[in-house]
Amino acid sequence: MKRQLGVLGLTLMMLVVLDLAVAGILHLAETRGAVTSLVRFFEYGRSVPGKLDRWIENPGLKDSLFKVAWLPAEMDKSAQRFRDEDAGAGPVLRSYGMSFSGRILNGAKKADPELSFDLHGGPAAPPNLVYEAFLRDQPNRRSGDIAILGLLSSSVSAMSAMSNRTWNFEQPAPLTYPVFHLDDANTVEGGLRAVHPLVESMADELALREDPQAAQDWAAQLEAEDALYVKAAFYWPGLDASPFVRLVRRALAISTIQDRKRELIQNTQDYDYPEVLRRMIGQFARSARADGLIPVVFLIQSRQQGDPDLLAIARPVLDADDIVYFATTEHFDPQDSSGFQPDGHYTRTVDAMFGEALIGTFERAGIRYRK
Repeated sequence: MKRQLGVLGLTLMMLVVLDLAVAGILHLAETRGAVTSLVRFFEYGRSVPGKLDRWIENPGLKDSLFKVAWLPAEMDKSAQRFRDEDAGAGPVLRSYGMSFSGRILNGAKKADPELSFDLHGGPAAPPNLVYEAFLRDQPNRRSGDIAILGLLSSSVSAMSAMSNRTWNFEQPAPLTYPVFHLDDANTVEGGLRAVHPLVESMADELALREDPQAAQDWAAQLEAEDALYVKAAFYWPGLDASPFVRLVRRALAISTIQDRKRELIQNTQDYDYPEVLRRMIGQFARSARADGLIPVVFLIQSRQQGDPDLLAIARPVLDADDIVYFATTEHFDPQDSSGFQPDGHYTRTVDAMFGEALIGTFERAGIRYRK
């Protein structure tokens, strides 16, 4: 027994020594500005608060996502672009989405340089962020413009989240957005009710560092209202000093978040995302038309196995409300891996094909899209 305890103690001591040695190597590499693959590997395992603190304290970091896509700042930028536009130049495609929808529009502009568009959204933006951006950007559109609601299948599982920080552990951009719930009594909002985050801007996020009560309230709201909030991703950030703990945290957080996502897609009793999506699309179209805009919905199917079929979900409201749509599955099979880049985006060739197909969709629908 003594011998076994001795071996166990020696093993633990060696693990501690190894942990301290790796921590020292990582610290030395960081202080010298050597961002190696080893450093990145262990950085992915930092807690979410640890990653945010690192970005705040080192604003020059190339991998920082702290300032990315906060809605108030994005709306300010949109308003400035709107003021700078030539009001008589013709219709503008006002796109609300993510990089996938932007790449399709870039492909369309290559096919027809007279097309003009303005992009809004965020990284891997879930439908609730996209829809909220559309709602907030109302002052920055003109009658005759085309409004595009870009929906990405791989982000649907984040519809019940309030921030990328809860569902994208390795790259937890802190931007926030509301969660939309079914509310049949709310006819003004198309049968939806929004729960808005307590933190809405970068200034709000920074203020949490000086206001413990506000930080506590925000953490409590995330735990109560964000279905993808996982304690393992947030608790005990002081343990980030240990590379071993970072490895364990990364594995535990990612696996738990993925389990939550699968449960949300497979079980709609707690959160009926298909119906929420349909109501978003219907209200988007009604609001756009009321402002003299032409509504168009992008249904972008990624290559991830288990993603919901966006076209199947949306078709009832698209048909009932006669909404023009562009579904990538009608032009390329998402199961064909040759059409995708390693990062999950479609290849430039496929994006160009989508762009040409989009122009064909506009022309068949009689939509004036050129300057």
